[in-house]
Amino acid sequence: MEDKKSIAVIGEREFTVGFELAGIQKTYRKENYREKIQELIQSDELGIVVAEKSDVEELPERIRNDVNESVDPVVVALSEKAEESRLQDKIRKVIGIDLS
Repeated sequence: MEDKKSIAVIGEREFTVGFELAGIQKTYRKENYREKIQELIQSDELGIVVAEKSDVEELPERIRNDVNESVDPVVVALSEKAEESRLQDKIRKVIGIDLS
């Protein structure tokens, strides 16, 4: 039997709400961000962690390196400055659903 891994999203409410509407159940707010993202990248239950690029860039270097080098789960950092269509393309690639 194959172990199915989940997707988690971490960030501000405005960032996570679209993922919640698409059915992603594991969403986390930005409170205690350093601790939470480290916990997420160490989880055996997750396959993908979606985070805001600006939040990842603000992490201390050691933690940021751990996040950027994580393979299981892989961390997908999305930029809020990206054009809306590019952001939608990235979200669709991550979760397989078009939110538009």
